[in-house]
Amino acid sequence: MSESPAFDYSAFDKLLAPNGPVVLVGQQFLRPAAISSDDIVFPPSYATPSEKKDDQSVYNIDVLDPSDPSKNVCVLDSIPSQANRMEPLFGLPAYSPLVPQYSVKLLEGAPPVSILHVGHRLADAVFRGTQLREAIVEAFKSYARGNAVPMAAIGATSLVFGVWDSRGTGIKVPRLISSIVRAFNVIQLKRSAQYSPPIKYEQEGLLPPGLTGMPADHGLADVPSTHKIGGVQINGDIRRDCSLNLSVLRALKGENELQTERLQRYVLGLALIALTSTQESNLRQGCQLLPKGKSSWKQLFATGDESDWIPDSLRIAEFAAAAAVAFGVAQPPNQPLLFDKNLLKSSIDADAKKKADKKRATDVETLEDLRKLVNELEPVTGDKFSESKTSKLTKLRGIVASIQQNDGSTAELKAIADKLLPFLIAEAGAAERKATMLSLFLPSVPPQSAASSVEGTSEATLEPAE
Repeated sequence: MSESPAFDYSAFDKLLAPNGPVVLVGQQFLRPAAISSDDIVFPPSYATPSEKKDDQSVYNIDVLDPSDPSKNVCVLDSIPSQANRMEPLFGLPAYSPLVPQYSVKLLEGAPPVSILHVGHRLADAVFRGTQLREAIVEAFKSYARGNAVPMAAIGATSLVFGVWDSRGTGIKVPRLISSIVRAFNVIQLKRSAQYSPPIKYEQEGLLPPGLTGMPADHGLADVPSTHKIGGVQINGDIRRDCSLNLSVLRALKGENELQTERLQRYVLGLALIALTSTQESNLRQGCQLLPKGKSSWKQLFATGDESDWIPDSLRIAEFAAAAAVAFGVAQPPNQPLLFDKNLLKSSIDADAKKKADKKRATDVETLEDLRKLVNELEPVTGDKFSESKTSKLTKLRGIVASIQQNDGSTAELKAIADKLLPFLIAEAGAAERKATMLSLFLPSVPPQSAASSVEGTSEATLEPAE
């Protein structure tokens, strides 16, 4: 993008200031695209929780008052779905210069796939089969080390809408924008259908010889479909609720203050465009929603104070363009990227190896596993622990950190890990610290007299082992 005249950022820098609002929230009421407000709307359907093949799909409807099932809320468009609808905005001519337009060619004769149309963004498998994957991995690692600039330079929408490299580095980037569309007080309906062929193929002897399967499988017989989910009638409001988390945005950093300022302004510009642009009305067949008035906006502060936020008074598009220029957005050459299944295989194998190596290095599932590692610590000269890169202290520090961050670790294991951490230092007094750490694994037994101890012991436990 070419350099633009100086832009006055002051109105937007207030949103990024340490004492600025922590979140912008918006609310917009919607109505079905129909003459009558009680028109039937079709929410998204999901696989049945039973996961049985023949069970019907379901809607996401939650009852708010168990004593009155009519008081409920139904999701018409989920948070991930809303994000996937907003992101393609940055492929439109007005906004395409704001983000790098990467794309991948998967098949000959088929159009390339844009980075703005893949659900997992930079973590999507489509990029694992391209030469860009290596740069993406480094961007995730850089983000984890506290520098979000490389990720913004490749795909800033991953910072705006969130991304999780679950199959690779495992690094999560929280979304800045959250948006969801709900309907209140709905009545779920059923619908039925019947397919009838133009002639009775079987009765008229028109079935081909050697036909596999049932005639209905090939459209050669009647196919009834009865009492399937048939949309909802909405007796309450339809509402889109959205927010922009400015606290998370302010946590994005570069290598220095100037990089951080340019990064935060750039990402804020993208987020404000996504948040305030006119949203797609056609969510799916049978669910087209239109605004029922203007959106209302508030800015909320950490003190609990709040005030109106008026986006119409701001030059958001100009701000986003100026911030993108200052950040240094560059369009990638040689697009589209070519998809190579051999590169994909190499990426999958490399990630699998890293996960296996990490599991072996941190294969601590029980308190006894952790106690053994503590017991292996041995003081060296000066009654200290060695903290070389290959030392047992360094390994144990990494394992404790992994336990603290691992959602799969038990609460008991995490509690011990938290207690161990202050003792995992290399200073003098290592032997005493080791003894203290081992004592943490001893069971906590309430004090009691010897008599009460014997009285409370069953006969079975006093029997000698055979």
